[in-house]
Amino acid sequence: MSALVFTALNLGGDQAARFLGPDGMWEQWLHDAPHVQPATDPARYLSLFRQLCAFVDECAEAE
Repeated sequence: MSALVFTALNLGGDQAARFLGPDGMWEQWLHDAPHVQPATDPARYLSLFRQLCAFVDECAEAE
């Protein structure tokens, strides 16, 4: 989901909204995955995902 949010932000749209809204796929998955905290917000991991993408970009440029 963080990847989806990251992609939507880079495209300048709101493609992730239908998955993240009330009764969206994210809430359904949280409901069906008892090991996950209900308050888990995919945007919380956005910073980490950005760092991972930057790392991959740097590695690709080094080759």
